Amino acid sequence: MKNALKYYYNLNPVDIHQINKMYKFSINNEYYYLFEVKENTNINNIYNLNVELNKRSIYRVQIVLNNQNNIITFISQVNYVLIKSPINLDKTITLDDILFFNNITKGINYNFNRRDNWYSLWINKIDYFEYQINELENKYPLIKERFNYFAGLTETAISLIINLEPKPILCISHNRIKKNTTLFDLYNPFNFIIDSNMRDIAEYFKDNSSDIENYIKNSKLTQDELRLLFIRILYPSYYFDIYEEIIENNINEDEIKKININEYENLIKKTYILLKDICLLPDIDWLIK
Repeated sequence: MKNALKYYYNLNPVDIHQINKMYKFSINNEYYYLFEVKENTNINNIYNLNVELNKRSIYRVQIVLNNQNNIITFISQVNYVLIKSPINLDKTITLDDILFFNNITKGINYNFNRRDNWYSLWINKIDYFEYQINELENKYPLIKERFNYFAGLTETAISLIINLEPKPILCISHNRIKKNTTLFDLYNPFNFIIDSNMRDIAEYFKDNSSDIENYIKNSKLTQDELRLLFIRILYPSYYFDIYEEIIENNINEDEIKKININEYENLIKKTYILLKDICLLPDIDWLIK
């Protein structure tokens, strides 16, 4: 890989650390990450968004073009992209890291990879999965057994969007943020989507809810932000992620048993109780009992 970095980027790192399919090194107090990417028709949109963000003085992670002025470099039959950062991005994120990133990307005026129309996205997902379940129920009995419960949670979330019509504040978000997410995952432009500033926060709390009460009481969020936070926590993204992995034969169906429904219900109920009187959420019988 040293020869490839010298040839394509005119870089001569002393030490290169390989972790899975990523190569990491530093030169002159800058940190470089060479990683594999899939064929992506949106590559120019990703690059342009990265350039746009770099115009904001706080965000300084950059996609590095190769000596042919290309974003992607083809090395040993694999597509790679190189990014550099003034800080080491190996650290596991905290809630403060998410809030900081939300703040510096808030109000981004960019229509690429929008995911903020939760109503349409969730309706389409449930319709498609219901069709799939009917076709595959004999093959995946464990999925079938639990599907109606999680579909019911989704339908409740959808009904709240319709009835409350909360208006999102857009920022750069990510498909999934979890407690083991790193700064590299957070700042890597190939992970970016555009969505509500409550998306990443809610996904983080689904995996690490220890600070949620303190956050709600001290965050000074608007009523719409609080409603979106609850709706996103109610939406069982973790179940649908596992569902899709099973259907695509990436994991065994038994993995669905690892979902702790009681723990997740406790988080939903706790969040609902904290927010009900603050942002005027409607009565939801099973959460009141």
